[in-house]
Amino acid sequence: MKMPKFLCLFAAAVLLLPAAVFAGGGSQSPAQQGGSSAPSASAVKVNPTGFPIVNDPITMSVFGCRDQNQANWSDMFFFKEYEKMTNIHLDLQEVPAQGFEERKNLLFASNELPDIFVKPLINQVQFTMYGSTSKQLIPLDPYLQQWAPNINNIIQTNEAVRISQTAADGHVYVLPQLDFSNTGHMGFMQWINKTWLAKLNLKIPTTPDEFRQVLVAFRDKDPNGNGIADEIPLGIREIAAVYVLGGSWGLQHQMNDTINVNNGKVHFWIKDDTFKAYIQYLSGLYADKLLWQNYYKADSRPEWRSNLANALFGAFYMPYSDVFINVENQFEGFPPLVGPYGDQVWSASNDGITAVGAFAISNVCKYPEAALRWVDYFYTDEGSIFYRYGIEGQTFHFDAKGNAVINDNILNAPEGFMTALGKINLVPGGGGPHLITNKTDGIVASDLTKSIAADLAPYLPKVNYGRPPLNENDQERANAILQDLNKYRDESVTKFIVGDWSFDRWDEYCRTLDQIGLPELEAIYQKAFDASHR
Repeated sequence: MKMPKFLCLFAAAVLLLPAAVFAGGGSQSPAQQGGSSAPSASAVKVNPTGFPIVNDPITMSVFGCRDQNQANWSDMFFFKEYEKMTNIHLDLQEVPAQGFEERKNLLFASNELPDIFVKPLINQVQFTMYGSTSKQLIPLDPYLQQWAPNINNIIQTNEAVRISQTAADGHVYVLPQLDFSNTGHMGFMQWINKTWLAKLNLKIPTTPDEFRQVLVAFRDKDPNGNGIADEIPLGIREIAAVYVLGGSWGLQHQMNDTINVNNGKVHFWIKDDTFKAYIQYLSGLYADKLLWQNYYKADSRPEWRSNLANALFGAFYMPYSDVFINVENQFEGFPPLVGPYGDQVWSASNDGITAVGAFAISNVCKYPEAALRWVDYFYTDEGSIFYRYGIEGQTFHFDAKGNAVINDNILNAPEGFMTALGKINLVPGGGGPHLITNKTDGIVASDLTKSIAADLAPYLPKVNYGRPPLNENDQERANAILQDLNKYRDESVTKFIVGDWSFDRWDEYCRTLDQIGLPELEAIYQKAFDASHR
């Protein structure tokens, strides 16, 4: 079997690691050695609450990924102002996004570690490698209750977060970015052209049949009134987005994949008859030119955006309106369709964990308590506002409804909003350690977007299960299967939808999924799910 790229890199890294890495360095606290007893006091007195975090200034080195829209971190408002509040100076070692993974791998391989990692893009595979295996990241769980009570409370009370952050050895090595806003819990939301509905005197569709009838009217009755048949009834954007409507057929997206979890059983539904019925519905839309004909083409994104900006879609799926804000007022949201089996679930949902590894502490850090106090602030309402908006009066203000609003000089900056925001904070590109709520998602979510998300929220699955961490052997095997499985699934579903394959080939498609390893993958996930839900 060909070794996955990440394992090749890890193997190379391990060969370069000094023996002290595996020996624990000789002078580490019990927590740094991988034990679970209470850690020793750090080398400086840390205030348990409030600011400053330390009375006597300290310095910690930081490594992380800088988005292309961000200023140099040493020039960023966020870091400058937070240093004043905390008395903690950061020696910032950010690396541009392009080439970041290679630099990160080399950093761990050379064992030239910073004190802390901020926005390091560490995934579950990596926190197992660098935490459980090489012990270059220290376990955080012995510290959390005392020094990071805000994120600790979330981990203890939110099962999805607890599972996602806990390695197979039972320790927590990284802290996440969390988006618990309505918009953050949805990968996509559904929009429909209310101007066209009004022009044609149509009502919001409530079932797949009614939806099809509305799409036919959009295709045939010139709702934009230009005398040209340029309307595109349903504007699905890409191959992955064809699964968005599946909740109306009972197909959820648990563990951020094509998975249902019923009564504790993990089940991939891509062979189910209900999925076949859903794909047949989409195939019928495509055959009748109700579904955008170029949705599956790799180079179609610019064309899709152009169609959206010119309001040529009757219905479509997007998480935010930022790319069509100029025509946003022509659209509205609508509830999930009631499917053929009575399901009405918006399954384009997630557990709110937008980055698993947004923060970590290395085994060379002298001030782990101070480091955790530094980051824990961002998991509060006040800290979330500071992280995302800055300081009231300088970078934002509160509107009449009490919502934080970025100042106009930043919002309408000549260089563009995201570039201007990147001078203020780490928000552009995402992946930094903090909590987003309905109070702080307005950076990218317009009022209409937030309203549509609120209307869809009651239709989300009652529980969103995150993907549980796997041990190294299972992770290697799962990645190998997923690489081939997802490629074959998407290619096959596309062929069914566009008519290249007839549905007489469905059984062959199912057999091939089994041959690739679908039953084995399901068993791997089931084992990890059972272990994390004891």
